Parts: sequence; structure tokens; C-alpha cells
Amino acid sequence: MVVKQDRYSSFNEETCTRCGECFSRCPVMKLSPEEAKKEIQRLIDGEKTKHVLEKCESCFACNFFCPNNCYPTELVLQRWYEEYQEKGLPSRASWFIAHGKPNFRTYALERLPEDEKKTLESWANFRKSETVLYPGCNVITIPSLTYTSLLDEYPIMGSLDLCCGETYYRTGMFDQAKQAGKRLEKWFKQIGAKRVVMLCTAGCNMFTNVLPKRFGIKFNFEVIPFYRILLERLENGTIKVKQKLNKTVTVQDSCYGKAFGDEYLDIPRRILEIIGAKVVEMECTRDCALCCGISGGFSFPRSYHPWNLTTATIRRLRQAKKTHADILGVYCAGCLQMLSVGKKVWPTRMSIYHLLELVQMAIGEKPEHRCSQRAGTIFKGVILHQFPKTLSWKRFRVDEIKPDF
Repeated sequence: MVVKQDRYSSFNEETCTRCGECFSRCPVMKLSPEEAKKEIQRLIDGEKTKHVLEKCESCFACNFFCPNNCYPTELVLQRWYEEYQEKGLPSRASWFIAHGKPNFRTYALERLPEDEKKTLESWANFRKSETVLYPGCNVITIPSLTYTSLLDEYPIMGSLDLCCGETYYRTGMFDQAKQAGKRLEKWFKQIGAKRVVMLCTAGCNMFTNVLPKRFGIKFNFEVIPFYRILLERLENGTIKVKQKLNKTVTVQDSCYGKAFGDEYLDIPRRILEIIGAKVVEMECTRDCALCCGISGGFSFPRSYHPWNLTTATIRRLRQAKKTHADILGVYCAGCLQMLSVGKKVWPTRMSIYHLLELVQMAIGEKPEHRCSQRAGTIFKGVILHQFPKTLSWKRFRVDEIKPDF
């Protein structure tokens, strides 16, 4: 009998049959069954792999392909953690470290329009509140996404220093992920939150699964995905559609959406149908969806190398183009930014919109749609500040970087 193990605990070697299903079905590596079997054995033995430790994008797909609930992603992350502990990170990675300053987000925030700077100042005005909308780092980088009546009833609070640690976890930097969780545990207690509304799917998974189950962080509040609320209100007529979208849309799934199953992955598709869009699927979608591209740099050997990030993003844009959809729709602000940056390198006529923006159009609002300008700023920052470090042999350790609050 297969023992059901918590998906966010350590890899369960006892139930692993070395069948290779995890890596042979991987949408990134697509190894032959025989090579996949060898790779899982190399990982278990702590040996150098030929493919996985470099090419894996920690998209979690293998956790769902494994027939024995072994959760091989955790084994990959463990090996990356061991490499980081031994060697540290190359200097180019510092541009993408959440609590390190400067980074690509702080660079973008320093160049925000005045209205968005004032918005972030209001979000950093922390106060007691039983209900709070937690924006997450990616929405903080493009706060104009929240300029809609759809969010009027929610007090928004957050800052870059209150990152949930998602990228730390997905790159195997477990110590930093736990530290981020501890900071959040303390902060949410201070403001007295009982209900936390999440715009970010990654945040939903970090708060409900990863931080509590993997790192023992205790949150005493209910996590409420905003898109569930949005769907309910569209279905019951609380939010009224004034103008059907009449466009074909292909959906970029969040890597973390897989954790919540088909019911969650159906939500953005159902919303799109209600507002009058026709959904067309990419080749790799839902539980085997490719990442937007940011995870092309998550492996320890790649460590955010701009070449790997760029090629991974272009790969996804190409899949989207093959659908001939009018719009590439995303429900993750991180995907919005990454794919928009990729479009600077690999131009396509397909428009990229966040789900909030598409609903805005349907209810008669005009979205700000500043993703292209923000992508240009982020791209410039990478060229000026990360590219010069790609030739450096210097390495560093994140250790304890304390936020300013």
C-alpha cells in the first residue's frame, strides 16, 4: 500500500520505486524512461546528475506525475540546498535575491510614477485589521494592477520586506525561506489579521502549505484566494458584465496553481468564459504547464543566469503563439512581468493581460495596463546591473538579511 505523504515534507525514499515517471513526463527535460530512472537514482545517491540538477525548474509537475507520492521536487530542492551551503551563490544571483538591495524590484520601484509610489506608501502604513489583502512582491512591483473597484473593499498592506520567501523555497534556500516565514508570522500577529485575501497564487500556497507544513510557521488566519471571490461574484451577478470581451485567450498557469488541483485551475478559465472570452489551451497546460520563464534560472548551476531566464521565457511565448490566441492571459503578476520582459526580446503581436485587467474591461473600467513600461524598466536594470556580473567569479551567501521594519 502506498503511504500518502505530505507534499511539502522531505522526499520519501521508502516509497520510491525508481520508475523514472517523474522525469520522463517532465515538460522541460522529457528524458527517456531509462535515463529518467538513472537520474532519480543519482539524485537519491547524492551523485552528480546529467540533467536534473541543472535543468529542473522546480515547477512541481513531477510531484503530480509520481505514482507513489514521493514528491521528487523536494529531493531536487534538497540537493540545491546542499550545493548552496557548500559553495554560495555567484554574484549575478544577487540581482534577484528578494531581501537583498539593490535588486530588480527595488530598481523598478525607484522609477515608479508618482501615483504608484504614493500607493506603496499607503500599503506600508501598517495598522490593526482583521481583514487584509496581502499584495505580494510581484503586485508591489506593479501596484497599478490594483487600480480597480474590484478591490475597493479590502485594506491592502505589505512591502517588499514582507516577502513570503517563495523564490527562496523554489531555489532550495530553505534557511532564508524559514526566516521569511518567521517575519511574516510576527507581522500578521502584530496587525491582528484573521482573514488574509491573496491576489498571488504563490502566496496562497506558501501560506497554506509550504510555510506551515515544511517549516513549521504558525499562521492564525484564514487564507482566501481572491479569484474564488471574484468568480463567485461574477456567477451570482454581484459583479455585472457590461461588455463581453469577444477575444480568444490562452492561459498561463501559475506553477503553484497545481498544488490546489483542477478546481483551482478551472477558476481563471471560468472567469474568462463569463466575461465573454474563448479559452484556447497551450501544449503544456494545467498540471504540466511550463513556467513563465523565471524558474529557468532557479537551479543552483544556473543561479539566475540571464541567458537561461530569457530562453525559458521565449519557449513559453512560442507555445502561446502557436495557439493563435488574441491574448495571453495571466493571473500571476510575476508571470505578467516575466512574459512582458520576454516580449521585449522576442516580440509577438499577442497582447499580455492580467486577469484583473480583463475583468475590468468587461465591467466597463479602463485598466492602466502599465506592464510594458514596467517590463522595460526591469529589462534595463538587468542589462545595466546584472549582465556585468555574469563574468564575475565572486560568490556570496545570503545569510541573514533583515528587512527595514
